[in-house]
Amino acid sequence: MERHGSDMLQFAGPTVLRVGVLSWILTSLLVVLIVLDPNAASATHPLQLHGALQRDAPLGIVSHRGAAALAPENTLAAFQLAIDQGVDFVETDVQLTADGVAVLMHDPDVDRTTNGSGPLAGHTYEQLAALDAGAWFSADYAGERVPTLTEFVTVLDAAPTRAFIELKGEWPAERVGEAVELLRAHHLVHRVVLASFERPTLEAIRALAPEYATILLTRELDGETVDYAIGLQVSAVCARQQLIAEHPHALARLRAAGIGAIAYTLNSSKEWQEAVDQGLDFVVTDDPVTLAAWRLAAGHTT
Repeated sequence: MERHGSDMLQFAGPTVLRVGVLSWILTSLLVVLIVLDPNAASATHPLQLHGALQRDAPLGIVSHRGAAALAPENTLAAFQLAIDQGVDFVETDVQLTADGVAVLMHDPDVDRTTNGSGPLAGHTYEQLAALDAGAWFSADYAGERVPTLTEFVTVLDAAPTRAFIELKGEWPAERVGEAVELLRAHHLVHRVVLASFERPTLEAIRALAPEYATILLTRELDGETVDYAIGLQVSAVCARQQLIAEHPHALARLRAAGIGAIAYTLNSSKEWQEAVDQGLDFVVTDDPVTLAAWRLAAGHTT
C-alpha cells in the first residue's frame, strides 16, 4: 500500500505540473485577447456563465407578463403575441391554487384579471379554470383562461423565446421540486430563469435546481440584502430602478461578486437611458417592441 501511494505521488507530480502550465497558458491567451480586442471583455461578463441570462446586447429586454400592453396579462394569448413579436425574454408570475396546481397570475386575488372574486389560493384549479381571464381586457379576448405552468412551458418549449418565471409567495419544497422537474423534462435550463421575493422559496430553488439561473427580487438594497444575495450565489438581483439608483455602493458590491442587476418596470426612453447609464443588465418593460427599436436607434446593441 505504501509503495502504491508513492507511485501515485510520483505520477501526480508531472500531471499537476502539466495542468498548471496549461491553465497558465489559457489564462494568458484570454488576457491577450482582451487586450487586443476590448470588446472581448464583454464576453467575459459573469452573467455569461448563468444559463438563460446570457445575451448579445448590453441591455437585455424582458417582456412583462407577456405582451401585457396588447393582450390580457399572463394569458397564453399574451405570451404567444410576445413570441410572435420576436421578444428575447418573457416574464410571468406563478402561484399555487388551493389544490397545489401552479398557475399564471400576478395578483393574490382573482378580481382584477378574471370575472371571479376572492383569493387565488382559495380556489381549486377546477374552479379557476372555469373563470374568464380575457374579457376584462377586451371583448376580443373573452373566454381566455388562466393558464397552468405546464401549458406555459409547452408554449415556451416550441418557441425561441426565454423566460423569467417568478414563484410568488412561499412554495413548499415539494411544489418547487415539481416545477423544477417540469422544466427539466423540457430541457429548459438555458432558457429559464427562476425568481422570487420570498427567501425560503428562493433557497428551495437554489437547493433543488442549482443548475438554473436565479434572481433575488427585492424591495431593499441594504448591506444585509447584498450579503444574502452573495451568500446564496444568485445570478442577479431585481429591484425598482429608483432603489438601485439610491444604492450605488450596493450595485458596486453586486458587480464585484459577479451578480447582475435588473430593474422593473421601465416604459419610457428616459428610464431606458438611465438603465444604460447605470450599467444594468436587463430591464423589464410593458413595451418591448418600442424598447428594442430605441435600443437599436441609440446604438445599445453591442
